[in-house]
Amino acid sequence: MFIFRGHTVLRAPGIPCVFLCGMNEGVFPSRRTRTLPAMEEERRLAFVALTRAEGRLYLTGAEGRALDGSPRYPSRFVLDIDPALLEYARPPHEGLVADAREYIAASERSLPESQTVFDVGDRVEHPVLGPGTVTEVDTGKGVHIVKFDRVATTRAISFRARLKRL
Repeated sequence: MFIFRGHTVLRAPGIPCVFLCGMNEGVFPSRRTRTLPAMEEERRLAFVALTRAEGRLYLTGAEGRALDGSPRYPSRFVLDIDPALLEYARPPHEGLVADAREYIAASERSLPESQTVFDVGDRVEHPVLGPGTVTEVDTGKGVHIVKFDRVATTRAISFRARLKRL
């Protein structure tokens, strides 16, 4: 558990506490965050949550390994806080923090500015489904809705799919 003890804690004892649970990479920020603007929105949400604490701020994160066997890293938002302002119930291992920083740096380099490649009305071609027209863009799900010429119904195609502009 991480306990933030900045100047607001010292100035305002007894005023409401804020608890932020799940401060791990993949939870907050979510693993579904796929673009730089989306990551900045997550960062803004974290900032808003952090600054609501007038008395104490408790940040918790899970230790150990995820279901897929990967290590559970502390959230980049926790690592952004000056370590002198954190009080740990049990400090993380330096190796874990170093690995987390490497993982975060790699993930930030791989985040594109935007995932929406095509706009509504654009003609595209899918390697299997052939040519079609984008009828909708669902940024929440990360898909283009495409009406393909040879398919009766529209299909949701991931932003990551290899669509080619016609």
